[in-house]
Amino acid sequence: MPRSRHRAGRPYRRAREQMFQLYGDTCHICLHPGAGEADHLVPVSIDGAQPIDPHAMRPAHGANAPCPTCGRKCNTERGAGPVRTPDLGTSRDWYAGP
Repeated sequence: MPRSRHRAGRPYRRAREQMFQLYGDTCHICLHPGAGEADHLVPVSIDGAQPIDPHAMRPAHGANAPCPTCGRKCNTERGAGPVRTPDLGTSRDWYAGP
């Protein structure tokens, strides 16, 4: 069986390189540096026919290179789930009444 076009071949490698040039190596899930995988914003398992586009991917830590700061395998943990932004908190309660 042929490998998925999203994980093999020159077009994917080029798009992955462009994605790292655009977004750096900060993981879009845990916000720590050192990400080495491309996480598809719309998982390939949901839309396998999506075009190979560096704007549709973001850097993430994965099974082969977990986060050196928190140890998470962000891309693997997310799987085909929705993208969740970490709650960074705020310095004050902006919605508190007078």
